[in-house]
Amino acid sequence: MDERNRRENPFIPSFGELPYSLAGRRDETHHISRAFEASGRDPYLFTLLTGARGTGKTALLSYAAQEAEANGWIAVSTFAVPGMLEMLYESACDKAAHIVDISEGAHLTGITAGPVGASWEHPVGEQASWHTRMSRLVSKLSERGTGVLFTLDEVDPELDEVIMLVSSCQIFVREGLRVALYIAGLPRATSQLISHQSVSFLRRAMRFRLGSVADYDAELALEKTILAAGKTIDADALAYAAKATGGYPFMIQLVGYRIWEWGEEHDGLTADDARRGVATAQREFDDRILAPSFYDLSNMDRAFLRAMLEDDGPSTLSDIAQRLGRGNSYAAQYKRRLLDQGVIEEGYDKGLSFALPGMREFISAQG
Repeated sequence: MDERNRRENPFIPSFGELPYSLAGRRDETHHISRAFEASGRDPYLFTLLTGARGTGKTALLSYAAQEAEANGWIAVSTFAVPGMLEMLYESACDKAAHIVDISEGAHLTGITAGPVGASWEHPVGEQASWHTRMSRLVSKLSERGTGVLFTLDEVDPELDEVIMLVSSCQIFVREGLRVALYIAGLPRATSQLISHQSVSFLRRAMRFRLGSVADYDAELALEKTILAAGKTIDADALAYAAKATGGYPFMIQLVGYRIWEWGEEHDGLTADDARRGVATAQREFDDRILAPSFYDLSNMDRAFLRAMLEDDGPSTLSDIAQRLGRGNSYAAQYKRRLLDQGVIEEGYDKGLSFALPGMREFISAQG
């Protein structure tokens, strides 16, 4: 194919970037958009996003930041690492400089690795606490009708700076300031955060529990992205590709990306492109998602999952406990751990299933 006619791959199987189509997230995007369009307080201005790896938490944080800025807010983002508060303050100062008169902020003096962190130095006369400095800035912006959205990813409830951020945002709200807070993390981390005594008010925050999406939504996202980028896809190939994603948002992007690559030389993506793309994507998914998700678990967590392999459909806790040679109460501890880490999911009938597509086959192949 002539390089001048080569179309750029529209799929984004990378961390945190906003895809062309957020598959199956209509309710979430609706509430986010409405929250930042509202003139007053909206319950979705304080929201927790929880789900397994690859379910699109970070993409929704990016969407929230985009919607906030489109409605005249400023959005500042960070991960839960030491030094995060100053990162937020410095970013807020930079973004607010064209709106309000901002005195010189903190300067980054060093970055450390293992654990990741940052050190900061404040100008003379600017030695007030982080809360005080951020409160002054948010107050100036609120006076001009501008709100501040804080987004926090990969939440760590044991990091003191996380508690400080959440507590400060609560105070800002009580003072009538325009702030919003979006926090994303694995189920276990978000559960631990809302149980923290200092920020128990988060139990009343809105929540998005992100899981897999329907095959129809996966199919729609793949097709919309492909068509918008100037190609077509065979109906059978589209159905096959959507089914292979397991409704998993990261896998939708990965499958779409690899199918596009295999069909790069022609305008219509075929069933052969789909088969090759799915095979390539599955190998990558095993390495990037399933392997770390499985091997980060304890021996007993993994034994619990292996015990589930004996069932063709959902497993019951009593059957798993019997296979492990343990009582129900003992097995229930590991059920909760695996639910909190987003590795398994529980149906309305209490049946337990693998939450990650391909996890059953991956575990079986490990022997």
